[in-house]
Amino acid sequence: MGIVIVIVAAVLYLLLINQFSGNYDEGVYWQSLRAMAQGHPLFTAIFSSQPPYFLTSLYPFYMLFGQDIAAARIGIAVFALLGVVAMFWLGSELGGTWAGLIAAVLLAFEPFYLRQARTLESDGPAVAVSILAVALAAAAMSRSGTARHRLAALSGAILVYGLLIKLFAIVALVPILLCLVTPFFRVFDAGEGRLRRPTAAALRRGARAALPDLAWLAAGALVAALLLLVPFVGAFRTMWDQVIAFHIAAQKGLPSKLTEDFATAMSGFNLLFLLALVALGLAAWRRAWKMALPLLWLLASLLMLARLTPFFNHYAVLITPGVALMIALAPGLLAPIISRPTGYWLRVAVALAITAAIAVTLITDLTTSQTTLSKGIPASAQTQMAAVNAFTIPGELVVTDDPYVVAQAGHSVPPELVDTSHVRISTSSLTTQDLERIIERDHVRVIVIANDRLPSLTGFMPWLLQRYALAGRVGAQFAIYIRAPSSPGVA
Repeated sequence: MGIVIVIVAAVLYLLLINQFSGNYDEGVYWQSLRAMAQGHPLFTAIFSSQPPYFLTSLYPFYMLFGQDIAAARIGIAVFALLGVVAMFWLGSELGGTWAGLIAAVLLAFEPFYLRQARTLESDGPAVAVSILAVALAAAAMSRSGTARHRLAALSGAILVYGLLIKLFAIVALVPILLCLVTPFFRVFDAGEGRLRRPTAAALRRGARAALPDLAWLAAGALVAALLLLVPFVGAFRTMWDQVIAFHIAAQKGLPSKLTEDFATAMSGFNLLFLLALVALGLAAWRRAWKMALPLLWLLASLLMLARLTPFFNHYAVLITPGVALMIALAPGLLAPIISRPTGYWLRVAVALAITAAIAVTLITDLTTSQTTLSKGIPASAQTQMAAVNAFTIPGELVVTDDPYVVAQAGHSVPPELVDTSHVRISTSSLTTQDLERIIERDHVRVIVIANDRLPSLTGFMPWLLQRYALAGRVGAQFAIYIRAPSSPGVA
């Protein structure tokens, strides 16, 4: 059954692997991978607002499978499948094989996870790796001795790896700690969901039992951090500025529309959220403390999302593990009831609810995928790519604020300009002076203005019009400028 889930998920994840998306973020990361393939290093040459192991992890897939958008998305799909397998393991550790299967299915075909499983963004891989870190911690609790310590240490190492893909993976530390401090919490358990007041001696015994696992977790995290960051020691200051300081500046300087954007994102969960609420109510009724792990994981994820500014819909994938795990553990709480003859209809209701959630998702996705495949590359994008190629020489650099279309046309951008987003511009991470200096340094002959990002840089358009002539236009905004032969700085 587990193998069937993985096979079906793999088919869905790869179904649109080569499909044109026009997604700005995908364009940024595609251009970043192109720059890496040309020998440019991350951070010191290539601007990257994500930690180093997002692009570094995808780079082998990109090089091995053809150096195009499909090759990069294959890497994303592999991470997504890893997350599904890890969720099966985690669910099985916490609630048995059937809980593992339900959790894996719900995660694999959840709309946000499904979308991120075939989109070149860091969110999906970070979530998948964080699930693995939690599964390792949960597995440690059912082992003893050396095996337990190794699993705790490996959980810490994998968590650090997830953080070095995307920082919001830190929320996985909450369920990991809950797993590893289980010996301490057991002193409060009086059985059948009841709590007791432990003695001081019992508290000390519980703490002593939990501390070694926490120490191994910390040791694994420290060793992994040291080993993984060694290749980037020379670029550490630049990496800090681009990955940490850049996001802090964005949070302080940009207005938040969290309520509006978050409500839009959460609307994608519909039935699954309702099932999670039912599972929570059932856990309260049955006094099932094991539901605290997915619940606190979900709450930590929601708190993290509340701090992300600006908020983008794809961040919502962060809450998918907690939701899937809550629902998967719920049927196990009904075991004493559904085992009775009178529980037949309850078993049917649970099975139908979970089946309906999965069926709605699959039908919707297959319908959307079929429509998308039938459309192919939009006519407007084809016209834009043809225009870019009509005015460029194969292999030459192009400066643009639409990195996806330019990459699809077969051209790279200067590595410092893979990202020309409004966020980068508004935080002064990219200034007019920076842009002009890079254009002059690389003797860029063609500049493509596709939207209002580059024009929003104060003084850039007057500078551009003094040195470049409008060579072609597609629609109202997509304009191609060619450097005038007599302008200063032409090589």
